[in-house]
Amino acid sequence: MFKNVFGSGFLVRTAHVILTWVITLILFLHDTDLRRQEETGELTLPVLFVLLVLVSVLLYFAVSLMDPGFVLTDDCDLQFTLGIAEETQDMIPQTTKSIRLRRCGHCLVQQPMRSKHCQTCQHCVRRYDHHCPWIENCVGERNHRWFVLYLAVQFVVLLWGLYMAWFGTT
Repeated sequence: MFKNVFGSGFLVRTAHVILTWVITLILFLHDTDLRRQEETGELTLPVLFVLLVLVSVLLYFAVSLMDPGFVLTDDCDLQFTLGIAEETQDMIPQTTKSIRLRRCGHCLVQQPMRSKHCQTCQHCVRRYDHHCPWIENCVGERNHRWFVLYLAVQFVVLLWGLYMAWFGTT
């Protein structure tokens, strides 16, 4: 049971969400501009801040639980030769010849171009970028755009929170 809880990223995800909401709560409980605006009835910036935090947490869960583009079976060989796979649409001209794929030395599936085996997940991932320990997931073909969007929203929330903590007190 403990191996499943620790191995699934449950603790990392729980810690991230708790820390995010505790910091948000602290910014509203201490004497900051967010609290002063909330007390005077000006709810635009406090609501916007809370919505950004909520979007950040939702994107975090989406990216961390999303399939990054795992190569699961040798069916990718059929998709690859037919031109169905995403990475073949723009990069490789369509031919009638079968394109040879390499086999992964770890999981023994045929890897499409630009895929790599992740040592942490023990899966091959299409367009493998990296394994992110903060989301406990790989960043690959299917979740790369969402990961960049998550980082952008998280960066805005972080800068705004730091500004409130540093300059938002009198």
